[in-house]
Amino acid sequence: MPTKSDLFIIVFSLVVKLPAQFLDAVVPFEFDNAPELKKIKSEYFLTGNSSQLPSDILVDGAAIRFSASQKTSIWIQFLEANGNWTKKRKAKIFYEPNSDRFIASILDSTLSKILKIKYEAKSSGRITFISAGVYDRTDKDISVNNEKIYPLSAKLGVDKPVIISRKEWGARNPKYDYSNHPYFDKMTLHHAAGWAAKTLDEGKAAVKSIQDFHQDGRGWSDIGYHFLVDMAGNIYQGRPETVLGAHVGGANTGNIGVCLLGCYHPPESSIPCYDEMSYNSEQSLIKLYAWISDTYGVEPKLLKGHRDYFGTTSCPGNNVWSMLPSLRAEISLFIMYGFQPTRFALFQNYPNPFNSSTTLHYDLPEPSKVSITIYDIIGNEVIRLIDKDQHYGYKKIVWNGQNKNGKLVSPGVYFFKAELGPLTETRKMTLMK
Repeated sequence: MPTKSDLFIIVFSLVVKLPAQFLDAVVPFEFDNAPELKKIKSEYFLTGNSSQLPSDILVDGAAIRFSASQKTSIWIQFLEANGNWTKKRKAKIFYEPNSDRFIASILDSTLSKILKIKYEAKSSGRITFISAGVYDRTDKDISVNNEKIYPLSAKLGVDKPVIISRKEWGARNPKYDYSNHPYFDKMTLHHAAGWAAKTLDEGKAAVKSIQDFHQDGRGWSDIGYHFLVDMAGNIYQGRPETVLGAHVGGANTGNIGVCLLGCYHPPESSIPCYDEMSYNSEQSLIKLYAWISDTYGVEPKLLKGHRDYFGTTSCPGNNVWSMLPSLRAEISLFIMYGFQPTRFALFQNYPNPFNSSTTLHYDLPEPSKVSITIYDIIGNEVIRLIDKDQHYGYKKIVWNGQNKNGKLVSPGVYFFKAELGPLTETRKMTLMK
């Protein structure tokens, strides 16, 4: 038996009423009491018991989010309608990259009517409960038709933005065949409620982690979203936009879903959840939705946040949801006229790394002097790509890996320095063999 010196109890006041915004893949639920953390000798134990689950949910699993400083094991049990608890089962763990947060998941197709859930966590370091939800059996990712739908002819010819392909971010193959949209009539914006990413490398890791959870935790064929956007403005292809996604249960047909990486709902106080939409993210969302709208015939006014469908979630978070009216207006303006950037901005080159050529993108809100120069790793000038006045707009320039003498440079790390009006920034890029 542990002594008083071996044992202390910490009761968390942070979670009794659960903010309904945990994940798109779950139906959130509450706990009767705050989770209880105990330390016995060198190990931490955290337990929690849910309140009564909604009566209209047919459960086929659960997902619980924690944060922990050390490796942690989670066990989950379900109280069935017959009054018996299922056997304690060890959950699969899905970590968020560059974070101490993870999701513990159980998927069980034999479950049905579940009354309550309880969990037990064991760790060599402190562990904190964040939020939880159950999988709704009716929210399925299944093939329902084989009708092939082709994109409509572009009405105004909006250019497709640069999109990081599935191959480039390391996507796994879908587990089974997709189901094609029979029509297109919806666009939806989500946030990841985590998985924040500020660089291309972080974004690739975050998207890969979300796919792993959706496939191996939720049991879906593939990542649920059609596109994802990080804080640097990089756009990632999820599943093809011409097939049904798994992002708004009960309204996936005809619905193209985009997820903004990060957490944008301040009431979620148990994790850092105060992100504001970055300028680069906003510009990428406008360009992406303008292309989707023009290509698939979905009017910008039809763009919704996830919460606008059934009211079971706060996704995409207050900080993003409040911007939807202005986003719809900007998308419409972009389709009709294009539009003028609102600030000077330099984007990361793409692709990066590259082996033949790469494109540098930048924004000019007004006519400006532009100078872009490539340097090698020791600071020698390789080539000046541009040095002249330019009109305002969304700009790009290609570097073909040649120096100012027209010779191909050696593989390695290079830097490009951009002077855009008052803005001066330097970015790193890598030339591969």
